[in-house]
Amino acid sequence: MRFIKTIAATLVLAASGFISLYAQNRAVSGKVLDAQQQPVIGASVVIAGTRQGTVTDPDGSFMMKVPQGDVTLEVACLGYVSVKANVSAGASSLVVTLEEDNMVLDETVVVGYGTQKKVNLTGAITSVDSKSFENRTAHSVSTMLQGSVPGLNISTSSGNPGSTGTLNVRGYTSINGAEPLVLIDGAVGDIDRVNPNDIESISVIKDAAAAAVYGARAAFGVILVTTKSGKAEDGKATVRYSGRFGWEEPTTSTDYETRGYWSVYTHNVFRMNSEGNQYVKYDAYDMQQLLARVNDVTENPERPWVVERVVNGLNQWRYYGNYDWWHMLFNDQHPVQQHNISISGGGKNVKYFVSGGYDRQQGIIKQRPDVFTKYNLRSKLDFNINKYMKFSNNTAFYSSLYDFVGVGDIQNAIAYTASHALPIFPMQNPDGSWVYKLKDFFNSDYAVGNGRHIVYGEAKNTNLQRKTDFSNTSELTITPVKGLSIVANFTYRFHQNRNTSRTTNFTYRRYPGAELEKYDTGAGLDQMSESIATYNYYAANVFATYENTFADKHHLTAMLGWNYESQDGKTVGASGNYLLTENLSDLNLVGTNTDGATVMEVTGGRSAYALMGFFGRINYDYAGRYLFEVSGRYDGTSRFAKGHRWGFFPSGSLGWRISEEPFFAPAKPYVDNLKIRASFGTLGNQVIRDSNGNIMNDAAYRTISIHNFQYYNFGEGSTVGKYSSISAPNSSDLTWETSEQWNVGVDLDMFKNRLQFTGEAYIRDTKNMLTAGVELPGVYGAEAPKQNAADLRTKGLEFSLGWRDQFMLGGHPFGYGIKGMISVYDSEITKYDNKDKTFAKSFYEGMKLGEIWGFVANDLFQSDEEAKEYASQVDLSYVKGKLSKCGGWSAGDLKYEDINGDGIISIGQNNVEYPGDRKIIGNSLARLQYGFTLSLDYFGFDVSAFFQGTGNHYWYPHVRSFAFWGPFSQPMCSYLPKDFLANCWSENNPDAYFPRPVAYLAYDGGAQLNKVNSRYLQNLRYLRFKNLTVGYTLPQKATKKIGIDRIRLYFSGENLEYWSPFKKNSIYIDPEGAFGRSNNDYNRAFYPWQKTYMFGIDVTF
Repeated sequence: MRFIKTIAATLVLAASGFISLYAQNRAVSGKVLDAQQQPVIGASVVIAGTRQGTVTDPDGSFMMKVPQGDVTLEVACLGYVSVKANVSAGASSLVVTLEEDNMVLDETVVVGYGTQKKVNLTGAITSVDSKSFENRTAHSVSTMLQGSVPGLNISTSSGNPGSTGTLNVRGYTSINGAEPLVLIDGAVGDIDRVNPNDIESISVIKDAAAAAVYGARAAFGVILVTTKSGKAEDGKATVRYSGRFGWEEPTTSTDYETRGYWSVYTHNVFRMNSEGNQYVKYDAYDMQQLLARVNDVTENPERPWVVERVVNGLNQWRYYGNYDWWHMLFNDQHPVQQHNISISGGGKNVKYFVSGGYDRQQGIIKQRPDVFTKYNLRSKLDFNINKYMKFSNNTAFYSSLYDFVGVGDIQNAIAYTASHALPIFPMQNPDGSWVYKLKDFFNSDYAVGNGRHIVYGEAKNTNLQRKTDFSNTSELTITPVKGLSIVANFTYRFHQNRNTSRTTNFTYRRYPGAELEKYDTGAGLDQMSESIATYNYYAANVFATYENTFADKHHLTAMLGWNYESQDGKTVGASGNYLLTENLSDLNLVGTNTDGATVMEVTGGRSAYALMGFFGRINYDYAGRYLFEVSGRYDGTSRFAKGHRWGFFPSGSLGWRISEEPFFAPAKPYVDNLKIRASFGTLGNQVIRDSNGNIMNDAAYRTISIHNFQYYNFGEGSTVGKYSSISAPNSSDLTWETSEQWNVGVDLDMFKNRLQFTGEAYIRDTKNMLTAGVELPGVYGAEAPKQNAADLRTKGLEFSLGWRDQFMLGGHPFGYGIKGMISVYDSEITKYDNKDKTFAKSFYEGMKLGEIWGFVANDLFQSDEEAKEYASQVDLSYVKGKLSKCGGWSAGDLKYEDINGDGIISIGQNNVEYPGDRKIIGNSLARLQYGFTLSLDYFGFDVSAFFQGTGNHYWYPHVRSFAFWGPFSQPMCSYLPKDFLANCWSENNPDAYFPRPVAYLAYDGGAQLNKVNSRYLQNLRYLRFKNLTVGYTLPQKATKKIGIDRIRLYFSGENLEYWSPFKKNSIYIDPEGAFGRSNNDYNRAFYPWQKTYMFGIDVTF
């Protein structure tokens, strides 16, 4: 009771003190007007150094209480320049005039070889500033950009540490495919090797008018990354530190079937219905033992999970476990951390910016975690030599290391553990030996987990993947006369990839007391391999820019320049077997096999290319109202033969700022900027790819390759036999692909730039695409030569809309904003050498890229009578595989529709005109993409929520996708979806999604689920909660006392949740991970996509 009285007395005294203090305040009133003496509505008026204030009413008036004595008021409103107004001790009223903020109108955007005012742009360029990256915890710039730029399509292909996104601008430009040109401060680079904290801005150039000065390299779009520079601060250095700690976990479920009984029962049901025998050879007694333990999450000493039992006269270990293989091998939660520090400053003649970054991701592997670390360093120096000359030097260094246990590829061990590691099996026997080959348990000598659990457990199969990237750009700028600048720069870039992989022998035991057996093939081979790929890149640019304004209204800018680039690359690889020790990995330790022979192999290769171009651009505007631009580039490349190396790529564009017309004056109070624009231009593409998708730097020539015979040495001891092959012949007139692009756009800013809108529409015709030409006679014995033989048209729309504003809430400014973007495109082949439009070729004229042809099959037969009657009317032989051993067509099988009415389910003549019973049932490309951001800030708190998504696009699950098909693929799933039989048809479950349980229905080439059909075509449309950031900035008044300018604490999360119709059918595969991998086995299981939770602090002093 005494304590309560004390608290009450304290509150009363505090309240009385506050009331007394408030009584000492005085009233101040005033008005806030604009330059035309019109009232400014909603302006915030705040006492400097506090968060106490008010907001102006509809006539611009305000009234507030201020302390006695001199006071400074801070007056701000969106669209105006903020001011500080002093109120002397004796004053009680004032009038404040706010000038219109021309920052938006004067905002510049980085373009090719220069900058331009955003309002004067006539091309399609979207700029992203540094604020978009400050709070993001994603580990790569590409994934940060996903969903933020209309027309910039970004896809991810893996969830492992160090994985990055793939960039695409405005859909397909060519069937040869390529990523956009990425320039880091003007030099070719990798956007994901840039520290996000170093970025000042990113300009995404999307149309030919804006990209023409890059000519042959710009057909796929251009992304210009500008890094931060030092700022003159009277010699004061600004130091900023950012540190984040947190964890990651999968975006999808890892709750697989861990009950041994149900795993064995499910697999055996599938196998029995397909092959007439069991997958796991357990008798009734074994199944009873499993059933007795079915609810044991942990091992009960009264019911051990491994027992010894004599079976067929042989003492064996019998396995009755409920082991969770996924969580025995992998962690769901794993730590991450990021640290960044920068120092910037300078004076009148010298400015500097120095930064360093560290990013560490620990992966999911449990026993010896995979760890990815990367380091970034940057030094940027600017010197004023004299009033005519400036010199700058920009040095960047990147280094990464991915250290993991596995077999050459991080995906390998994950994929192969997905087979035969049923929950009944432990990883090790009671005597500590490894479980591996179990011939007596399976109907074949299958290997549990393909031995990859041994790889993880022994942790001897190590892999090191190192990447380094160093670049240096030196630039001299001369301004001999006003308006003329001459720039010359040179860039050298060295980047290297170094990989080391080691595998070793392992031992295992089959029976109690048996001899240890050796696992010495595949993942158990005693081998070491190393590879190094080194690239040297050189670039030089010289360009001059002249800018002048005549008669106050005629503004002219002209730029002319020269560019030269070259790159040479060399790869070296070596491998050797039978090393002298498992504890050291060096090729000097390669020993001999049982025959005394040394088994080694050396590989290598070399490539080079050069590119030179002359470019220019002229910009003219009349009174900032009528805009005109013309540009072009004359390019030459070493990738083509003499006589076909050079090409000219021009463009032109026009713009009309309607808002600057005299007749538009009545709308000016509401519309700040209204501009329409149009452009046309051509660009070139020099990229030619071989059949494996690799870029060919020697496309003009036929190449000879040397190969090893796999198993034959022709009596040469350990030397493997060799043979050679020659590439397909080349067209004698092979030359550039050309891309003709039309673009129209509108830009609108309203209500003092609170509302901003941009709309774009474009058509892009890619002509003379490089592809296989006319087929050669079979007697020639070679593939068709590459020719300029195909055309493609892509059409699209892009829109972005944003609103930002602030108002006073409880006497404090409340700022908020919403911004969204959406883009859609469609690509169609308009010319291709496939007159019969056969599906045997990859493309045909009129084809929409990404289209999926499949059968219509929406229902399951609900009775045997229905199935057999239908099978008697329609020949279902094409999709009958695996049904002969289980009674033929029966209830629960998939019903294919005979859409052409010929009484046969077939592919017809396998062409567009006669496709049999197939039709277009979907499209695999995510042609519609969108994103939107919600943000607010109040009283030192800030919140930002970013969502990103795609429209309808489809995927037919790969035949080895265990996470989707389960035993319909192959009945050997370690990571079996939980309660899988509950989703399979039965008489008691007639509305199930999947057919009756029959193994291999998806895997077998002639089976019903192997054929692409409408029922199991998956819609991958999704909406993803991409980022949530919540922060609090401590009051500056408090931090200044300890010599710190700013302290901000925050939480940031990435990929927090997603919503997709695909989730209804699989909770184990992220929509972005739903695609077919080139290595078929890697579709069984793969590194899951990750979500991130991080807590951080930013300190500036």
